[in-house]
Amino acid sequence: MKCIPEKVKEVVDEHIKEIESRLPKFLEAYYIYGSVSFGAFDYGNSDIDFIAVIKRKATETEIESLKTIHGALQRKFKKTIMDGLYLLKDDIVSLSNGEISCLRFNDGVFQGIKMFDTSSVDAFVLKKYGITVKGNEIVNFNYTVDFDILISKMKDNINTYWQNWAAACRRFPSIRYISLSISLKTIEWGVLGVSRLYFTFLERDITSKVGAGEYALRTVPQRWHKIIKEAMRLRKNIKKSYYSSVFQRRSDALAYIDFIIQESNKLFD
Repeated sequence: MKCIPEKVKEVVDEHIKEIESRLPKFLEAYYIYGSVSFGAFDYGNSDIDFIAVIKRKATETEIESLKTIHGALQRKFKKTIMDGLYLLKDDIVSLSNGEISCLRFNDGVFQGIKMFDTSSVDAFVLKKYGITVKGNEIVNFNYTVDFDILISKMKDNINTYWQNWAAACRRFPSIRYISLSISLKTIEWGVLGVSRLYFTFLERDITSKVGAGEYALRTVPQRWHKIIKEAMRLRKNIKKSYYSSVFQRRSDALAYIDFIIQESNKLFD
C-alpha cells in the first residue's frame, strides 16, 4: 500500500470507526485518492478525497447519521476538509461505463445526490492512483475511463470556466478582481489550476497541483517561472514572496493563464 500520512490516517480511521459504530454492516469498502495518492498531501491545504462503497441504499435516517459523522469530523479536525462520495456496492460492481448516483459530502456538509462519471477526473485518479484502505482492491472495479471524453471535457472547461474566471478577475470592481490582488490562494487556484489542465493535455495523465507546477517549470518559457513559483510557495511553506508588487503579480498571473489557454488550444488546432 502507498504510504498514507499520519494526519490522514488519523482522520480516515476515525471516519471508518464512526461509520461502523453508528451504521453496522453499512460500509463495504473505503478508498483514498487525490493529493494523498499523489504523495502531495499538505496538511491544512489539501482535502482528503475519499470514496466509500456502501452495502445498501442509504435511508433518510442513515443519511442523517452520516451528516452527524461528517459534522463531528469537521469540528474535530478543523484543518482538514473531507471531500467524498458514498457509492452503492451493486452500482460500482456492475458499472462499466456511464454515470451512477451517489451521496456527496464536503467540508462536513451533505451536498446531496451527485453523479459519479466514469469519464471524470475523479474516476481516472481513483482507478489509477487510488489507495485501498478497506475492502476489495480498486483493480477489481469494472469500469474503464474514456480519456478522449475526459480530454474533451477539460477542453470545454479551459475555454468556459477558466476564460470566464480570468475575465471576472479583470472586471473592476469585483470580488475576484480584489482577491487576485491580495490573496495567494487565488493566485494558486488560477495558476496551478490551468497548469494541471496543460499537463493533462500534453501527458494524458492527471497530477497534483504541486506536480503541475513542477511540470510547468520544466516545460514553459522562463518568462512564467516567477509566477509559477509564487503560486507554489504556499504549498511549499515558503514565507517570502517572489514579488515586491501585488499589481505585477496579479498582471503576471492573468497573463500566464491567458498563455496556457492559448497554448492548450493550439494542441487541438
